[in-house]
Amino acid sequence: MAEEVANTVAGKIVDLLFSGAKREIDYIRNYTKNVGKLESEARKLKGMRGRIQQRIDAAEGNGEILLAGVQEWMDKAEIELSKVEEFLEEVANAKKTCFNLRPCVDLGTLYHYSKMAINNTSFLLDQQKDGETLENCVSIPAPTPRLVDLYQTKNVDDIDTHKLALGKIIEAIKDESIQMVGIYGSGGVGKTTLAKEVAAEVKNLFAEIVFITVSQTVDVKEIQKNVEKAAKRIIINKEKVLIILDDIWKKLVLSDVGIPCGNNHMNCKILLTSRSRNVCEGMNVDRNICVNTLTKKEAWVLFKRIVGDEKLANDSSLEKIAKEVTEECGGLPLIIQAVGNALKNKKIDIWEAALDRLRKHAPLEIDQEIRKAFTHLKLSYDLLDSKEAKSCFLLCSLFKEDAIISLLSLAKYGVGIGIFKDLDSINDAEKRVRMAVDTLTSSSLLLSEGGAVKMHDVVRDVALLITSSSEGEEKEKFLVEAGNKDMTEWQPRNRTSDSYTKISLMDNRIEKLPHHQLHFPLLDTFLIQNNRLSIIPDDFFGGMKEVKVLDMSWNKITSLPQSLKLLTKLITLDLSTNRFLNEISIVGELKDLEILTVRGTGIKVIPEEIGQLTNLRLLDAGECDDLSHVAPGVISKLTWLEELYFGTYINDKNAVSRFGLMEISKLKSFRALHLSMHSDDCHLFPEGTCFETLQEFFFQFWKGKRFVSKIGSKSYLKRRLDISESNFPFEMPIKKLFQVSDGIILSKIAGLDNIIPDLYGESTIDELKSIQLEKCDKVSCLVKITDEDEDATQTFVASNDLMLGQRKTSKEKYFSQVEDIFMKELQNLKLLFDCSFQYISLCNLQVIKIAYCDSLLTVFPLRVAQGLSNLRRIHILRCDSLTVVISGGDEQTADNAIVFPRLTRIDLGLLPQLKSFYSGDSTVKYPSLEFIHVRNCSSMKRWGSGVHDMPNVKFGDDEEILNLFHKN
Repeated sequence: MAEEVANTVAGKIVDLLFSGAKREIDYIRNYTKNVGKLESEARKLKGMRGRIQQRIDAAEGNGEILLAGVQEWMDKAEIELSKVEEFLEEVANAKKTCFNLRPCVDLGTLYHYSKMAINNTSFLLDQQKDGETLENCVSIPAPTPRLVDLYQTKNVDDIDTHKLALGKIIEAIKDESIQMVGIYGSGGVGKTTLAKEVAAEVKNLFAEIVFITVSQTVDVKEIQKNVEKAAKRIIINKEKVLIILDDIWKKLVLSDVGIPCGNNHMNCKILLTSRSRNVCEGMNVDRNICVNTLTKKEAWVLFKRIVGDEKLANDSSLEKIAKEVTEECGGLPLIIQAVGNALKNKKIDIWEAALDRLRKHAPLEIDQEIRKAFTHLKLSYDLLDSKEAKSCFLLCSLFKEDAIISLLSLAKYGVGIGIFKDLDSINDAEKRVRMAVDTLTSSSLLLSEGGAVKMHDVVRDVALLITSSSEGEEKEKFLVEAGNKDMTEWQPRNRTSDSYTKISLMDNRIEKLPHHQLHFPLLDTFLIQNNRLSIIPDDFFGGMKEVKVLDMSWNKITSLPQSLKLLTKLITLDLSTNRFLNEISIVGELKDLEILTVRGTGIKVIPEEIGQLTNLRLLDAGECDDLSHVAPGVISKLTWLEELYFGTYINDKNAVSRFGLMEISKLKSFRALHLSMHSDDCHLFPEGTCFETLQEFFFQFWKGKRFVSKIGSKSYLKRRLDISESNFPFEMPIKKLFQVSDGIILSKIAGLDNIIPDLYGESTIDELKSIQLEKCDKVSCLVKITDEDEDATQTFVASNDLMLGQRKTSKEKYFSQVEDIFMKELQNLKLLFDCSFQYISLCNLQVIKIAYCDSLLTVFPLRVAQGLSNLRRIHILRCDSLTVVISGGDEQTADNAIVFPRLTRIDLGLLPQLKSFYSGDSTVKYPSLEFIHVRNCSSMKRWGSGVHDMPNVKFGDDEEILNLFHKN
């Protein structure tokens, strides 16, 4: 027995020893594999870190609060990657000294590096796992200030949105340099209430306060009568008087109604309220303050106060319904009060019925108080002077609730239904949509969402009420069933309707349409995009022959129905992103068509039938992976074509001719070409294209699938050139495009050393507004002009005697129109300007972002920095050699102050060699600066010498920032 136990133990020891030895041997044998795995995971973590950094930048730009642990993760990732970089550099050096000589290979060294690689890989994998959630979310919105006691007598005391606005208004009223203050916002948002609260708060500061309701019909004599006494006190007694003009609908000349104003009467303070921002601006207010709708939490507080907190607390069923009713009120105090007062003494079945009607956008038979609130908003619509603005407003109601609505969609639909009279071009339509949207946002009928718009829920209800049959005054009736994820089949109750003009079924999950013919004789718009349709019944469109706008994009449609050719009045057709649709010849029957979008479909050819669309203005065939060519002669037959969008990745020197682009020169109205091609094709671009004469272009040359979009992130740029993974120098056709481009994006361009003279010679570059350089390893600077070049007098002339531009004279400067500069991973970039600084002007530069440029020593020389009059943001990250942002200056220049009048934000991060922001002694003034962020700049002990005047920066408790300025 003992012998068996001994044998068992001995066997286990042998196994352990063997497995241990095998593990040690595996370290040596798998050295290359383990090191390669480490390099791969390091690249993944670096990519993850970059993506998370982008989210952090966006969050900070929006004023959001980073989640706990985000910054710690970023710092730890940086540490781990730095360790890996050092380790891999050590491995590389070891290879050079020994590994290349096989006889001297040290197995111990291999073992050591292989084991270290595995351990480091484990750390990287753990870091990636911890970062997975951060790729989706790194921040939370800044919290709403804590609500105050509910039992205060004034509404604004526990409604923080109004309290904040009230604070701003009172601050402006107390400011001795301000005479006139404007308050604007949606009808029913609480402007009048705030104006009265202001009067109560500041009554001890004024000898008299006059409150006048102006309204839409101005009674000049009544206003004069009301201000007569106050005017005497202002002019004769020099007393301080506050005049409140409530509910102004159009510009009011104050002198005409007897109100003293101007520099001679600063003792007269004037407070205006209006639904329109433009009205306030038109009256030249000194400060304009927007009143926002209430948050959900604030709306619920207000609603409970009206209905009775105790009543709701004792009835959980009623409380649940009350919360839903509150949400339907859209945060507008006037509607919340109207609904609350109408329902507070009603039984629960009345509450339920009211909720149903509110959700149906037609509260026509509810209590008169609710009706009055809706009518209040509709009045803003009725008084719009622009018919185009009214039409755009109603079009927005066709989108689902809370949808982000692109201006391009409004333009395309507007062209289709003819809301723009005397339209010059598609571009003109886009401009007029922007004008209409400006009118609507300034009237608080639409909300601005960057380059798009959004319609408030309650305002959308008003729009749908306007298009309901009972309103009668509009010759429109909409059927809107958008955004219902439970709708999988559309079966209208009535096959026939003689009243509907527009139907919107967008953003549902419809898979099936009626197989019988529907009869909608007045229908001009049918929107069914973003559903799950694969088949459109052949006779479906037979009863809709007046349709002018048809949007079937973002479905799974495989073929077009025969009844489509019956839509002979169709103007706008959108078939985009139906990936399985590969045949569009039937579209050639639609002779009135002006806008055709087939972007992202499966078409392989633009067929010859499309050449019959002689009224076509816009053809968008971008993102069509299988598109190989356009039938010969098609483009030249589209005599009214204005805009064309194509994308191809076939590396073929005949690509331009295969897509009929050489035919563009025959089109008298053509203005815009957006084209995406294989990057090698930029060296095969044919002569004689004359694309540089176009009003608008966007050329992308990429290896991979990166298609152009109709509206880019920099929509103010009209001529953009984007080249990646190519070689410098470029051929003459591309050189000509550089000369007229206002935006250039260059990535991984081998052999490129600089912008000037490499890309532009020494010619003027007056058009250039945006520069983006990334991963161009040889770029050493933006401008490299030697003394010999400066003294030369020759004119730069391109080959074939084509003049690209005249040589810069002493009065001309480089980059004078540039608005933004972005540089990333330029490993050889040492400075921006290797030339005499007198030839550099960045007077229009607004944003500069630099990241991962490890050789960069400084950014702005003093002489250039003194001209940064429009700079708004500086963002510099991970430039390992950067020692100072602004360099230069001595005792002789100390009296010349540097002023950044518009600079609002400075971000500096992971700059280990940075000593200071400015190395000279000049006074630096930052009158608009609000935010400074310095992170992981270990060598930075002070911001700079001299005086740094930052009146609006709030340093808070950030010790890293405070220490920089305490040591100045």
